[in-house]
Amino acid sequence: MRVGKALLILFMTLPAANLADARPKLDIRPHEVPAVCGSQSPQIEVLVTGVEAKGILTVELYRPSKHDFLRKASRVQRVRVPAEHESQTVCFNLSGAGKYALAAYHDVNADRDLARKWNMLPAEPFALSNNKPLRLRMPSFEDASFSAGEDTTRVRLELKR
Repeated sequence: MRVGKALLILFMTLPAANLADARPKLDIRPHEVPAVCGSQSPQIEVLVTGVEAKGILTVELYRPSKHDFLRKASRVQRVRVPAEHESQTVCFNLSGAGKYALAAYHDVNADRDLARKWNMLPAEPFALSNNKPLRLRMPSFEDASFSAGEDTTRVRLELKR
């Protein structure tokens, strides 16, 4: 009788233990996978700091634009990766040297959308290239832009709430 109770308890706790260890499936699509770092030149290597190990880290690359910065019209590419603890590196292959800007956010709830406050500023951890602080509005492309050369250009983004 004791062996039967022990087996019953074991079988009742196994599914719960397995569910607790399982990470939720994240909706990251094949076209959102970053480039392999060091695989080609020119390339941008982005180190993102201030990440927690939950949800999705999204990093977006933008071309020059006065009116469409941070909108789909000026976005060159978006990559998404499972968020890991502390810092992560993602890379973008470029078609050529030039002026670019980056934006990154930690999609903590993994809903594939940047949560915003009442004033439309990010409610989730966010960063722009040059680590410009967010004030009453989002910075312009010129505030966040940098030059990428013919080799690997390294950029560091610090996520802030």
